[in-house]
Amino acid sequence: MLVPAPFPGERFLLRRDGVTLDIDSVRTRSGKWGPKGFLFVSNVRLVFMAEKPDESGLQGFDFPLVYIRKDVLNQPIFGCNNLSGEVWPAADGGGPAGLLPPHKFTVYFKTGGIGTFYPLYYTLSQRARQSFSALSGEPPAPQQQQQQPPMPGPLPAWKDPNPASWAESLVRAAYVDPSDPSTVYVSQPTGAEQTLATAPLYAANYGRDDGPYEDMVAGHGGQQGGAAVQR
Repeated sequence: MLVPAPFPGERFLLRRDGVTLDIDSVRTRSGKWGPKGFLFVSNVRLVFMAEKPDESGLQGFDFPLVYIRKDVLNQPIFGCNNLSGEVWPAADGGGPAGLLPPHKFTVYFKTGGIGTFYPLYYTLSQRARQSFSALSGEPPAPQQQQQQPPMPGPLPAWKDPNPASWAESLVRAAYVDPSDPSTVYVSQPTGAEQTLATAPLYAANYGRDDGPYEDMVAGHGGQQGGAAVQR
């Protein structure tokens, strides 16, 4: 099976087979994409890999955890569990302060439960979002509003909210739902030789200036995080 190459410091924790992704504003003929495939969860991103590439060559899509917003777990009476939300593009002009709109997405879990997948995803995404909100000066969720607005000036040092060692301990303590067909990785599913040499890019300025996208920390986001990955 095709497994994404990890960034330095990235640890893949779980794989879910048999999912379907619906997403817009991608580089396909229609601008939309609705393939079947596999969803990987790491300490820094979700990675969707299609069973086969689109006619445009699109086969994978990265969701940096810090760029996911408005995510909602839907559990309809009639229909399958699904996770919907938005993710900011990390291309030039993307990010919360950019001009590009976020991608809207829905991931459908058409087989089995989500008792293993969702608690793990929720913990990782919440920690990433809270840490990046504090760094960027974005207001946190309403229940976490600060008493005073963020002060202007240089951004504070970035602290990885989900370091690989901590994420590994989270997996070891995770509840395994017998109805959830997810595969939990107790060790990295790729060899060290497959680790990418370069760190991913983020919109580090986050609206503070008009500078270019810069490396923030090795192991965070996607090489084209929030943007379609051509393979």
